[in-house]
Amino acid sequence: MPTNRLVVKEQIATYTQLLFEAARNDGGQEGVLQVVVQAEEIVKAMRGNADLDGALKDPGYTPEQKATLARNVFEGANPALVSVIALMAERGELDYLPRVVEGLVDNMASKLNLMIVDVTTAVELDDHLRDLIKKKAATELGKDIVLNERVDKSILGGIIMSTKDERIDASLLTQVEKTREALKK
Repeated sequence: MPTNRLVVKEQIATYTQLLFEAARNDGGQEGVLQVVVQAEEIVKAMRGNADLDGALKDPGYTPEQKATLARNVFEGANPALVSVIALMAERGELDYLPRVVEGLVDNMASKLNLMIVDVTTAVELDDHLRDLIKKKAATELGKDIVLNERVDKSILGGIIMSTKDERIDASLLTQVEKTREALKK
């Protein structure tokens, strides 16, 4: 039986709202931020582990078994997040999880005026540079900023910053690649 896109959209919005409100009521802005980060990690884990993804969606398991499996696998995460994921597993709707995470990020930006900026550098940021990046991003985006920092020595130097909608790559590796391409022409 085909699934109505409007019904799916409404289900995703319901999961998103339920999770957002539970996280905000439990821990305020920090609670929402924690749930977003954990949900993003869970999506990555499921994409990176075919066995886990397959087990949570296996039609050979009963809905209750899928929910129990989800609760056991993700037991260290925020309880509201675990409950929603278990419900989604039970109902066979885990494919909606990436869209629920997108909705959480959107709600965080619109309702809390908060945005996560992923920052990748070749070396760890010091406090001065961290503050400078946050201020610049806050000015550009018009939101309060939380940095998600990552060190990747392969970029050689510079910085890569990204949000949900935008990516700025000012890494030395990218500049070298652009120069190499220009010299080839």
